Amino acid sequence: MNDRLISQLEARLEKVTEGIFAHFFGKRIQAHEIALQLVRALEDGLQQPQNGDSRPLAPDQYTIRVNPDVLEQVYERYPTLASVLSAQIIELAAGVGYRLKHTPNVYLTAAPELAGNQITVIAQHAHAQDLTTGALQPIEMASAHPQPVNPQLIISGQKVITLDHAIIHIGRSTTNDIVLEDAYVSRAHAQIRLRFGHYVIFDTSSNSGTYVNEIKIREHQLRAGDVIRIGKTSLVYMEDEPDQFDQTDSFNRV
Repeated sequence: MNDRLISQLEARLEKVTEGIFAHFFGKRIQAHEIALQLVRALEDGLQQPQNGDSRPLAPDQYTIRVNPDVLEQVYERYPTLASVLSAQIIELAAGVGYRLKHTPNVYLTAAPELAGNQITVIAQHAHAQDLTTGALQPIEMASAHPQPVNPQLIISGQKVITLDHAIIHIGRSTTNDIVLEDAYVSRAHAQIRLRFGHYVIFDTSSNSGTYVNEIKIREHQLRAGDVIRIGKTSLVYMEDEPDQFDQTDSFNRV
C-alpha cells in the first residue's frame, strides 16, 4: 500500500470538499477512509502497460458503496461529490505515472448491509459497451420517496415521451429506450435514472457531450423546464407540480 498516495488524496479531498466529511458524515466516515479505499482499489485494479505505453493502466470506473442513510445525505447536501472524486482520481493517476483510458466514472450506491461508518470501493476497467446497462444501476430506494408527477421529455418541440421507468437509455442505437436519429449523438449517449424521487441525467462518455441549459454536465438532477441538448437535438424535461394534499400526506422527510 502506498501511504504517500493515500495522504495526497486525503489532503486533496479535505481541501476541495471543505470539510464535507465532518459536516455531512459526522464522525462516521472520514476523508482518510475514502482515500484509503480509493487508492487501494486503484492499485489493485492496475493493468500492465500495453500498446507501447510504459505506464500501468488505472481503472476508470469506481463504485463506492455506503450505508443508505449516508448515501442520502450525500445526494441531498453534496450532489457533486462523484465529480469531485473523479477529478481527484485523474490528478492522482497523473501524479504517480498511471494512465487512464477514459475519464473516471464514480458511482455511489446504497449498501444496506454496511454500517454508517463503513465504506467499500470497487474499481473496474469500463469498456464502451459497459457504459450503458452495466455502468449505472438503479438504486432500490426510490419507492420510499415521492415520485415525479407526470414526468415527460419533449423532443425537438414535437414528440412527447412519458418517463415511466427507473432507468432510461438515450442514444442513436435502436437498442435505446429513446432513439435519437442525429449523427452528432453517440450510440449510447446518456441515461436518465430515478434517484430519491427525482430524475437525474448522466452522460455516458459520449463523444459530443450532454448539456443542460447550455452547461456541459456529467450528471444533473432534472427540474421542470430544463433544456437538455444531446448532439443537435433539444429535449425539454417537464413534470407537474405535486398535489398539495399528496405532498403533505406522503412527504415526510425534510
